[in-house]
Amino acid sequence: MYSVALVLKSINLLAKLTALHIWGEQTGFEIEAVCDSADAFRETLHTRSFDLVVLESNLVEANDFKLLKKFRNNKACGHIALCSASGDFEAARKGIVIGIDDYFTLPFKEDAVLSLFSRITEGSSECEISADKTAERLFELFKKQDDSILTELEELYNSGHSSDVLDVLVERIFSEYDWLDLYLNESEFTDADDVEADIQLTRFNLLYKSFKSLLPPHNETLESIIGYILYNPESDLRQKSLSEDLHINKSYLSTVFIAQTGIRFVDYITNIKLIRAAWLLKNTQMKVSAVANRMDYKDTAYFSKQFKKSFGFTPSEYRMPDDYHFII
Repeated sequence: MYSVALVLKSINLLAKLTALHIWGEQTGFEIEAVCDSADAFRETLHTRSFDLVVLESNLVEANDFKLLKKFRNNKACGHIALCSASGDFEAARKGIVIGIDDYFTLPFKEDAVLSLFSRITEGSSECEISADKTAERLFELFKKQDDSILTELEELYNSGHSSDVLDVLVERIFSEYDWLDLYLNESEFTDADDVEADIQLTRFNLLYKSFKSLLPPHNETLESIIGYILYNPESDLRQKSLSEDLHINKSYLSTVFIAQTGIRFVDYITNIKLIRAAWLLKNTQMKVSAVANRMDYKDTAYFSKQFKKSFGFTPSEYRMPDDYHFII
């Protein structure tokens, strides 16, 4: 049997969908969970996964469509379909971009849903399965910051199979470490028809290098501290302030941080703030002085000096058009 979860706030949609004669032994698809909100569904996913999830499009839009992407990439649900009372074309468009399997509107038609069931039971192609498995194995190397991942990707490039794997791998990384969105744009590292595979690999190397600098090796003692920093790069992250906010001894934080990571605490915070500043320069119209102030630099000239020392470009140079391809 295939397990199905319905995430529908609308009682009407729920009633119409469950009334279809498509559930149970005759099709092999059984409704095993019904949730009326995305939050409730997230709680359900803590204990189990589903072969198919049908979500009301309005609920997904409220969560900026990242919810769908995380569900799919974390393998918590094998397939995803959207539904709505009427033709929500914007929701359908966004859903297609992140890879939903189907989209239904009232009146629901049994044939349409059965067609989805058929595609699910037929399964993915061997090529897709292979790419997923390879990407998952590489992701484990990525998590461990095992540099052999670069060698394996190079071998994939030489065999002509790197693009599909890279796409899945990058999506998995940005889904698992959602704080990366504060520092890097996922789209810069995924496949594009006009980009050669060797350039894609170069970009991935940059992603890997950036990830290692953002998340240095550490144990559970620093887990919550580093997590707080990564999710709050624009906060007051001075050692004294952070120690007070997290109720940690200032000297202890400094000593433990360098002992575990090999990096001075102040140098780590500088790196975090400069990478966030680079993202702001590329993705907003904020003035350099405003970016500097937002990242807690009161002296714009000093900020520019630190930025150039770290990245080789002044903030203004870094902000040049995209065809310069200045990527951290």
